[in-house]
Amino acid sequence: MLKLCNVSYQYKSYRFFHTMQKSVLKHISLHICMGESLAIMGASGCGKSTLAQIACGLLNPTRDELGQVGKVYFDNQPLRLHSLRARRLFYAQVQILFQDAIGSLNPRLNCFENLIEPLIYLRGGTYKDSLKDIESLLETLGLQREILEKNVAMISGGEAQRICLMRALLVNPKLLILDESTSGLDYELCLEVITFLKAWQKQHKSAILLITHDKYIAQKLCGNLKVIEDGKLCDIT
Repeated sequence: MLKLCNVSYQYKSYRFFHTMQKSVLKHISLHICMGESLAIMGASGCGKSTLAQIACGLLNPTRDELGQVGKVYFDNQPLRLHSLRARRLFYAQVQILFQDAIGSLNPRLNCFENLIEPLIYLRGGTYKDSLKDIESLLETLGLQREILEKNVAMISGGEAQRICLMRALLVNPKLLILDESTSGLDYELCLEVITFLKAWQKQHKSAILLITHDKYIAQKLCGNLKVIEDGKLCDIT
């Protein structure tokens, strides 16, 4: 499903008329198939989140030291999101959850509007069917129905994390990317969410890419664990 081939990434900074480059990813290759779960671990600043953004098309690979550019493939096709139609088709199949859940929500909309917007935009669902799906997930994720009418500024970080998770799952993606998405949840709720995600994955045969620094969470959710060290992707022994 998702394949990264020889992907590298350099950040550029400009200081006193000089361009500074820092390599955070070096020749990364990975392959995630339907129904698989992969955890990417590593220290803060190692490039985990950068890799997640490349995987979902928010960043493009940069040239490596040999001038070559790595490739990203989805469903055996090169990932090209130049048009609105291409982006809509891709994000109907791939969803990412960021660590900053509140920043990921539209502050001008209430929680219900934040949930319904991607459903209509990406799936073309009806209001009635969407409401039914939303209500079924509320109880599962420990949220009260009243939260739907609340503005984003009125909810906690943990509630925002669960609203963002609902928004992604309602689309029924083939690939779910979680970028430190359980960090705002308490321990007990985090375990409940992991149990739910494993059941959801089994039912829908979807793939999960987890970005985390927590080895326990990674082992609970994913069958395959890797770590980024010095910009390179390594197996955890």
